[in-house]
Amino acid sequence: MKTRMAKLTATAVVLYLVGKAISYVSPNSIFTILEGLGTLGLVITLPYYLLKLIKSIKKRWLWKVRNKIIVSYAFVGIIPLVILGLLLWLTMRLVLGQLAALYLDSELQQVSKTLRESNQQIALGYYQKAGAGEAGTILRQEARQALNELAGKLGTVSWKVLQPGEPAGTQKESEQRPGRILAAIPEVQPSDATKPIPEWTLKGFSGLVYEKGRLYFRSIGPLRSGNTVYYSCLEVPFSQDLIDRVRKETELQMSLPVPLGDANLDVSMSDFATGGQINYIGVIVPVNWTTGKVSNHHATALRVPLRTVYDHYFTETQTLGAYLIWVLTFLGSLFVIVEVISLVIAVAIARSITRTIHSLDEATTAIQQGNFEYRIETQNSDQLETMAGSFNKMSASILSLMQQVSEKQRLDKEIEIAREVQSKLFPQKLPSIKNFQLAAACLPARQVSGDYYDFIPLGTSAFDVIIGDISGKGISAALLMASLQSSIRTIISYQTLGDNRDASVAKSVSDVNRQLYFQTSPDKFATLVLSRFNADDLTVTYCNAGHNPPLIISDHTIRHLSKGGMVAGLFEDPEYDEETLQLSPRDVVVYYTDGIVEAENPAGEQYGEDRLADLLIANAFLTADDIQALILDQLSCWVAGGDQRDDMTVVVVKIPG
Repeated sequence: MKTRMAKLTATAVVLYLVGKAISYVSPNSIFTILEGLGTLGLVITLPYYLLKLIKSIKKRWLWKVRNKIIVSYAFVGIIPLVILGLLLWLTMRLVLGQLAALYLDSELQQVSKTLRESNQQIALGYYQKAGAGEAGTILRQEARQALNELAGKLGTVSWKVLQPGEPAGTQKESEQRPGRILAAIPEVQPSDATKPIPEWTLKGFSGLVYEKGRLYFRSIGPLRSGNTVYYSCLEVPFSQDLIDRVRKETELQMSLPVPLGDANLDVSMSDFATGGQINYIGVIVPVNWTTGKVSNHHATALRVPLRTVYDHYFTETQTLGAYLIWVLTFLGSLFVIVEVISLVIAVAIARSITRTIHSLDEATTAIQQGNFEYRIETQNSDQLETMAGSFNKMSASILSLMQQVSEKQRLDKEIEIAREVQSKLFPQKLPSIKNFQLAAACLPARQVSGDYYDFIPLGTSAFDVIIGDISGKGISAALLMASLQSSIRTIISYQTLGDNRDASVAKSVSDVNRQLYFQTSPDKFATLVLSRFNADDLTVTYCNAGHNPPLIISDHTIRHLSKGGMVAGLFEDPEYDEETLQLSPRDVVVYYTDGIVEAENPAGEQYGEDRLADLLIANAFLTADDIQALILDQLSCWVAGGDQRDDMTVVVVKIPG
């Protein structure tokens, strides 16, 4: 996959470059399609490389737990906090923007109110002087004082007195049309005198109007003298002069309103970020002067000091607003303090976690390199450091275990050497004696055996057979077995040479007992059978020192060789007897240790002497080697793969037919 994507990417790059070159030289060539094919190939391979980049970042950067915790904090804490901040920012922007817009509207309403009050003042002065002269003259006199006051507040102000035409026939008063301008400040052109008053204003109006592409604040009110109706009209253009005066009074900054569809306003989106200013787009809704309907929405860029809005909406009532700023300051400060404390705690926890994990990583690396003495400094202040302490204990246990393993390997090696040495103590080659077949085997329960057997030739027509079982198992039994083997061979060699050649078998066993008694501890002993065979007259003389009685199978009968005495090594001078038996052709003499008859099957049942006797009677016709092999095979089947609890030794002596 990697190779294919690399080839595809390289091909796409080549196609793109070739197509780009062709399109530069010959834009109308059909081969410019190669640029598109190259681009398509790059688009196809892009997800593959993005996925590889993500995997690389995850593998390299997110491998450390510290980085993972940082990312988790970012998603759990920082990112939601940023989103919350953005929501608060947008909410505050909208709320404060709406407050700024309402503040603008209130100021515009204040301009309209000022015009209406001034117009009412003019009307009041007129009614007070109505009998003194013509309407135009009286109204002009009253208007001058009001205009002087308005000019200081609103700048350029114009005033007109309009007189409607006479009623015609049955026309209603509301349907009359003004005929002329009686007075105006400043003076108007003759052509302006014919402009009619819209019908919807005849009952009075004060507000923002839109006429012929411009905005005006107008206040118009009727004045009645007998049957004649006059109209006093004050007008202030929505100009930069008015805006400057409003700004001077209220610190409210705005741009000249423009139709909403054509608005090209320079307003910063960073409200109250610098200088405590609220930047917003205000919408002004004037009334169409001709129709009296709402239309031609205008937009203006607002810039209002936050303090001005606050003072206007919250401090004028002297209730909640007086304390709101302090409450907001307290809550904001508390939020910042909590965030700082949370950040400090998060950093401390992250350092605690990552420090312990980093220490565990270093310790693991040290253990991998074989430094099992490496330890992590811990205070057991949390679960991770307790785990680090457990790691230290584990390292110590591993070191101790390795020392134990090393010691065990050393002991195993020594035991293996002991096993090899012990194997040399058994006969390496069985003697060849006329009229006799010999076979023997020893299966240790452990690496070394406490059982012993031996064949000692005595000339060409006689030999001794010895089998023994040392108390205990393992190394101690093996050492005692070696001592027993040495003692027996020494004693028999001494007694069968020179003047002692006629020494009895019982005397040999007695001498062995004496040596074991003096050379071993009181709790050590051995059972053994010493048998001396004569090939000339087919006799056997034996002495049994507490051992399992050997079996003689003769003509389908069993005889036990139990004559002798107690085990060897417990007492200094016990009495031992011997017995001489006559053998016949086809007789079989079988020696064994207790591991043979005490072998247990999975049910815990021992093999027993009776089964051994039946096996020997049924197979006495076999050779000595076959009988020995048959016994061990039967025992293997009997235990059925179970553990061997004791050493197994068997010796077979047969007189062929």
